[in-house]
Amino acid sequence: MSLFSRRKILSLIALPVLLGACGFSPIYSEGSAASALQGKLEITAGKGREYFEMRERLIERFGFANDPRYTLTFSYIVNSEGLAVSSTAEITRYNLDGISDFKITDSNGVVVFSGNVKSTTAYSATSETYPTQVAEQDARSRLATALADQIVTRVSATASSWVK
Repeated sequence: MSLFSRRKILSLIALPVLLGACGFSPIYSEGSAASALQGKLEITAGKGREYFEMRERLIERFGFANDPRYTLTFSYIVNSEGLAVSSTAEITRYNLDGISDFKITDSNGVVVFSGNVKSTTAYSATSETYPTQVAEQDARSRLATALADQIVTRVSATASSWVK
């Protein structure tokens, strides 16, 4: 028996042609609106560790603004909820639900795009304070990164409708 069938090979050859025919184009291709945002988006953030981590992730993805034409501002809200309770009535698992509202304004202060993103992560708690605090801090960092990545995806996917 052959490892590759003709049908699979023909499907792989036809896939790029079919994707091009339906209007699909890479989001970061040269000359695209999303690639035009590189170095043009100034990112402002509030105070705190999670704001810093989100801002750093956004800068990593959009590039440092050396010629800003737009400003991205965002909020960061986290709700913690105990999930698992042990037989001794101690909470052993927590969910962190994060929400970030964001908006992009142009140089005239006009909002050109806004939205919100949501994500969830979790961490386990122990009877010891320090390991639980470290686990919570790590979960909050993961949540900030996930929210920032969702913002990048939303902004990049819609850039063609508002980038001038």
